[in-house]
Amino acid sequence: MAHINLLPWREAQRLRRKKEYLYALGAVAVLSLAVTLVANLWVGHRQDLQRERNQYLQTEIAKLDIQIAEISKIKDQKANLMRRIDVIEALQMRRHLPVQVMNELARVMVPGVYLTRLKVENGVVQVEGYCESNNHLANMMREVEQAKWLAQPKVQQIVAANGAQGQPGRVHAFKLELAVLQQGDGPLRFVEELAAVGGQG
Repeated sequence: MAHINLLPWREAQRLRRKKEYLYALGAVAVLSLAVTLVANLWVGHRQDLQRERNQYLQTEIAKLDIQIAEISKIKDQKANLMRRIDVIEALQMRRHLPVQVMNELARVMVPGVYLTRLKVENGVVQVEGYCESNNHLANMMREVEQAKWLAQPKVQQIVAANGAQGQPGRVHAFKLELAVLQQGDGPLRFVEELAAVGGQG
């Protein structure tokens, strides 16, 4: 029987398989490298996009901060302006207030009551005078309670006294305190408004 030497064939097969293994290993390495490179590129691209978004958001936030600061400044200016307007309106009202108070005092006076002294201070009118009887003073106080610019009449003092020249007999000297309504919103105001509405009808 002939003997065949299979060693060279086996050695060739082993070398071939080794080469195939090395080729496969190299292909896997190249493929892994390619996948890693693509993944790195994709992640880098996403990071660049995110950085751009973050930069855009930071820019817009900075713009909003500037706008908010401007709005706050405008609100402060508006508040200062409103305070100035309130002061001006208050000054204008106070400018006419003494005239209104004097007119109102003249309106609430009743026969038999005479004033000798008048003082206006801190929204309060202090009057002194004399009346022929307590009823006359009570009538005046009722008129004050219905007035537009005066309210809360309070008798501080009332005493019997001798009449002045031209007014013989006994009289009653009094001191009266009246509150000033800064807005002129006493009961008479509403009567005047109703009268005005009735006149328009």
